[in-house]
Amino acid sequence: MCGGCRRSAVPKRTARESFSTRLDFDFRAKEGIAILTNLVVPKTGGMNTTKVNVVKWLKSEGDALKQGEPVVELETEKVSYELDAPVDGVLLKIAAREPAEVEVGGLLGYIGQPGDKAPAS
Repeated sequence: MCGGCRRSAVPKRTARESFSTRLDFDFRAKEGIAILTNLVVPKTGGMNTTKVNVVKWLKSEGDALKQGEPVVELETEKVSYELDAPVDGVLLKIAAREPAEVEVGGLLGYIGQPGDKAPAS
């Protein structure tokens, strides 16, 4: 915080930075470079969970995903829940098959677009 005001002292992105980010994204997409989303175990608010168990995948590799759609069922010592897709796309690869124990922040799988390739294990 800056002295006496309520605004953050973190500088905002300039128009040039935003434009260059868009250009980089457009360039990568045009050049056929896959832009993948890592599906990871989220940190759940208010719980001291460090690991989850993968109970059941609700989608298979190659299935189309809509943002907000359940992808995998996870379980902690206290609760079971479904993890939703953070973006639209295709489930390219499952990295943690059931039954697996994965740490918070650990990789569950990769989401991309049709034709994209997931990294080799």
